[in-house]
Amino acid sequence: MTKPSIAAQVTPAQAIINEANRVIATLNFSTPADRDMVEAVLESLKEVADIIAPAVGKTLGIRLIAIRNNIHVNSIQAA
Repeated sequence: MTKPSIAAQVTPAQAIINEANRVIATLNFSTPADRDMVEAVLESLKEVADIIAPAVGKTLGIRLIAIRNNIHVNSIQAA
């Protein structure tokens, strides 16, 4: 019998959170990612999350507002 892959154990909500956290982290690099690009990626993730994980979508919306207002954004915690 084969062992299940690690990816199979991640919920869709957790996968969205993981990707959002990776994108948010790029804002803190020594050469940070472009804010417009970060916003675009988070907006895309939010659209998906709004359908399959509404609570995550709401959290992403809050993070987007903070980024647009130049407020420090923490990573998203799993529920």
